[in-house]
Amino acid sequence: MRRKGGALAALLILIGLGGGAASAAPGLGRVEIGAPAPDGPLLGADGRTHRLSDYRGRIVILEWTSPVCPYTANKYRRGLMQAIQRRAARQGVVWLSIDTSFPGKPGFLTPTQAKARIRATGAVVTGFLFDQGGAFARPYGIRTTPSMVMIDGQGRVIYQGALDEAPEQTKPDGRDHISAALDDLKAGREIRLAETRAYGCALEY
Repeated sequence: MRRKGGALAALLILIGLGGGAASAAPGLGRVEIGAPAPDGPLLGADGRTHRLSDYRGRIVILEWTSPVCPYTANKYRRGLMQAIQRRAARQGVVWLSIDTSFPGKPGFLTPTQAKARIRATGAVVTGFLFDQGGAFARPYGIRTTPSMVMIDGQGRVIYQGALDEAPEQTKPDGRDHISAALDDLKAGREIRLAETRAYGCALEY
């Protein structure tokens, strides 16, 4: 089974959905660990404008997502992403899902469609935000979905990269990078693995 999942991931990469396919996207920035996180504003499916500064004093997790990405679908299919979201919520963490697609692109969602997706997947999010064209994602250097960024209460980036090590992983086992980072924070220590390489479907900038 594991071999089959790995083969599937390799095939997706070969057809242009993998992290390497997005490496040539122009104008992407980079945020170092410990540096201030680029702020919004971003419009949410709730009709409100959201800024990271609105959540100062709390841990914030940014999840770049796509309704058409098989890598993202894998993480939601058997509840892996939802389990991590629930754990984060229990610790008072703000979870913001971000869709960068714009009208005419396959991953585009209207606010109504985004709300329906949250209900259908059972996602546990503080907000679902729209970054049409990727103006918010670019300074972070986001290339793929899913990609994750964690921000501390002072507005500094403390983790960035992949959700976990294995694209084919679908079941929650507590060994993903976000859970490990939350464990470190709960124990009062710095995040031991603060940066990894994200994999997934290339963002359409």
